[in-house]
Amino acid sequence: MTSISAGDLAGNERRKFPRIIPSIEEPILLKTQAGQFPLIEISGGGCRLPVAAHEVILKSAEQQLSLPGLSHPITVKLRPVVVHSKSFGVEFVGLNSELREHICSYVRSRELEMVRRFCTRETMTAS
Repeated sequence: MTSISAGDLAGNERRKFPRIIPSIEEPILLKTQAGQFPLIEISGGGCRLPVAAHEVILKSAEQQLSLPGLSHPITVKLRPVVVHSKSFGVEFVGLNSELREHICSYVRSRELEMVRRFCTRETMTAS
């Protein structure tokens, strides 16, 4: 079996925080007073959301991030950033280091899981 570490995944990545696309089986939701919105991507620095959520999220007084495996949502403050016309990004602002590390740890574990699944699939198809 191939051993994979987080360092093997870095490649030419220049981002401060690695990012992943949440799985359909375990979506990550941003909850606001107006409803819930699925994340398109997440990193320790922020997330990307559907453009339809833009106005609602900016007007919402409180946003909560629900990560799979976490017993309670994380309250986050957001600052919008430009992504492109079909989605918009938000930066996590004022997030304490413990919560940021929890998000980063989740991203790293999901990234390693995806690579392991891919390597397992490649091994099976090569047989």
